[in-house]
Amino acid sequence: MPAVTRTAVDPVHDVIIIGAGPGGICAAILLAERGVTDVVVLERAAGIGGTWFNNRYPGLACDVPSDLYSYSFFQDYDWSRTFARRHEMCAYVEEAAARFGVSDRVVLDAGVETAHWDEAACLWTLVTSAGEVHRARTVVGAVGMFNEPVRPDIPGLDDFGGTLVHTAEWTGDDVTFLEGKAVGVIGAAASAIQLVPAIAPVVGRLEAFHRTPQWVFPKDDAVFDEAERARRRADPSVVAALRQQSVDFVDRLCDYENEGLMAELREKGLANLEALEDRALREAMRPLLPIGAQRTLLSSEYYPTFNRPGVTLVTDPIVEIVEAGIVTASDGLHPLDVLVLATGYAAHKFLSVIDVVGREGVALREVWKDGAYAYKGMTVDGFPNLFMLYGPNTNGGSIIDKLETQSRYVADKIAHILDLDLASLEVRTDAVAAYNEKLLRDLGAVAAWRVEGSRYFRAPSGRIVTQCPYNPTEYDALTRVDDLADYTSRPREAAA
Repeated sequence: MPAVTRTAVDPVHDVIIIGAGPGGICAAILLAERGVTDVVVLERAAGIGGTWFNNRYPGLACDVPSDLYSYSFFQDYDWSRTFARRHEMCAYVEEAAARFGVSDRVVLDAGVETAHWDEAACLWTLVTSAGEVHRARTVVGAVGMFNEPVRPDIPGLDDFGGTLVHTAEWTGDDVTFLEGKAVGVIGAAASAIQLVPAIAPVVGRLEAFHRTPQWVFPKDDAVFDEAERARRRADPSVVAALRQQSVDFVDRLCDYENEGLMAELREKGLANLEALEDRALREAMRPLLPIGAQRTLLSSEYYPTFNRPGVTLVTDPIVEIVEAGIVTASDGLHPLDVLVLATGYAAHKFLSVIDVVGREGVALREVWKDGAYAYKGMTVDGFPNLFMLYGPNTNGGSIIDKLETQSRYVADKIAHILDLDLASLEVRTDAVAAYNEKLLRDLGAVAAWRVEGSRYFRAPSGRIVTQCPYNPTEYDALTRVDDLADYTSRPREAAA
């Protein structure tokens, strides 16, 4: 635990939000709309943007059209293309914070290490990595899923003698250290399919080490010319129509049991695969798992990259990593100068990446030891006045659209606490149990999530903790039901 730096009297805020990514900024904006302005947003990084600020690897881009990967209340942003790149996403979140008047509530370089509930005072006490103490009546955890990079469990990884970098830890926009080098990339998911086409023209030789081929669908990433941008600026209905088209498509895409839709998608995915000129390579990269068993991937550049001279696919199992490179079972040593780990995050931890302790000294990590769960993905019994965004079983569709749904729900609950001057509001244990019993049944009904390939979606126990079995429109409706009966409130007088 960090050394604690206390002022004479630590101020008590109405709300502390942990994280200044799209979720945290959205929550601050919607709280302000409800009249809640005593809000502090603590951000561990040096800038606003969350994942989009922290991740800097080449090729990083949205995989949801920008017209949907954005707030419904901020649709007049002048996007340059269909799928925004990292810099535009950071600029968008920053501009949203400024336009809606919450920039001054953000404290940068303030990584929260602990959040403990004080039952006697009915307050949360948060301590940052610098030892600063913050207290609040309510807390919103907006740390998301992507916090802790995963390093593959490969013998000898630390023995590699060249440059070793995880995509989550890329420094700046620099690619000069790759120029003319022999580069290996481990991974075949979202970061890898964006990274590989971006660095292939720079490196001397590129080897992509795959374990399981994934479905990669074409990405119609149109760049808007000035005429199109002017049309979008002049007529809001153009953007509104495109956003609605995306909403309808994403809702439909979430139905993995729709065999007609899956057949249509398989046809598109296999047609995309035809961009590979080598027949043997096409067969090696032909997906075997059902659509939906892994994260949906979009790229029209990934497969053609393997037509380039010097770009090689390696499916031979990795045995170990040595100082000179990677050793595979049949091929032996693959000499490398640079090794890139495109192996993602420990997506199953959510808010438990922070030391969160609720009533009776119970740690959230302990409560979630067999897999994270929550009521509607946003709150857990035993942790009063605590809410989370992008929590367990809420992944799917446009994350920013989902974050707005959750921010509205959380803002409503916090406004209720403050309007009635409640000491605490806590979801009932039976309500959490009932919600998750149905959730597990609905998750189990999705055949694609019952196969081994869905390990990305699971906690080590095997429980699916990331995916939402309801499409975004269904989930939004679920959060609009009056559910205060599922909560227990405690008036301030009773807490005194």
